[in-house]
Amino acid sequence: MGVPPLYSETNEIFSKDLSDTDVGVRLSFPMKALKVFQFLEGENKMEFEAADGIGKRWTFGLSKRKARHPKPVLSSGWLAYVKAKGLQTKDRFVLYGDLDNLSTKKRFRVRAQRKVGRPIKLFGKEIHVEEVWVDVEELEGLKREVSRSIL
Repeated sequence: MGVPPLYSETNEIFSKDLSDTDVGVRLSFPMKALKVFQFLEGENKMEFEAADGIGKRWTFGLSKRKARHPKPVLSSGWLAYVKAKGLQTKDRFVLYGDLDNLSTKKRFRVRAQRKVGRPIKLFGKEIHVEEVWVDVEELEGLKREVSRSIL
């Protein structure tokens, strides 16, 4: 019996379709996701590191309210990530991680996706456009390939 991969789909902590506030100010996310983060006693802020699909490491500041409803948000590092990935409203952000609560050093991965139309053809005629989520890094790669083929 093998060990499941660290960043498999089963290790998804949360995913969110981004709002205007998410791409312009900070990312708020579900309270249930807080359980994988370890805040020091009495602290409401922490940092964590996550790798993206191309291996680049990002440092995010995570904070929560001290009130009964903690409302977690990513603030520091978040807007740099948004800008670097070219994220827009309605794109998707996914956080994966090591869900082993016994681990002292958690490992995380982030994924940025955009919904794109993919034509479905039957006998050479387009009959339907299916929308699928694609990693933004793949879209950038496709843009580079298209621009090279045009030259």
